Amino acid sequence: MSTITMATTTILLLFLLATVAHGNTIRLPSEEKEERPPWKCCDKLVMLPERIFPPKWRCNDELDPSLCVLQCKVCQEAPGPFPGPLICDDVYWGVDPGPLCKPRPWGDCCDETVCTKSIPPICRCLDKVDKCAAACKNCKSSSETGRYVCQDWFTGEPGPKCKPKLAV
Repeated sequence: MSTITMATTTILLLFLLATVAHGNTIRLPSEEKEERPPWKCCDKLVMLPERIFPPKWRCNDELDPSLCVLQCKVCQEAPGPFPGPLICDDVYWGVDPGPLCKPRPWGDCCDETVCTKSIPPICRCLDKVDKCAAACKNCKSSSETGRYVCQDWFTGEPGPKCKPKLAV
């Protein structure tokens, strides 16, 4: 047996012993099962600031108490008069945080939004896209770029960014 083969075998054996000693199992990517977010849908989705992949998400939707208890594992009181709505305080760690509850006219995400400071905000997405979303009623094209912008206004949070920015 060559020295390289013995060294490789020794390293592999040590790795397997360390894995068994710690009670961990080695899983292949095909054995991983994707967990789903604890909420069915979310409009006020927030990516938490930790610089990890996959990112962690929190749904800050205000829900009637009966809906929050049905959809979320942890519910907390929303700011405002008591009794009032509850906020889903669950955190999901994964790539896909799930669908939106209320469809926005520009689609599932937007990088460049303009919103009023009202509560709830009234927002518009200024992203230039190849094709407007099906929910967009007022789609305008730019003759300069050949791209489109949805001119619809939406009452509610603008939703997640298409390209999340990680904290520096």
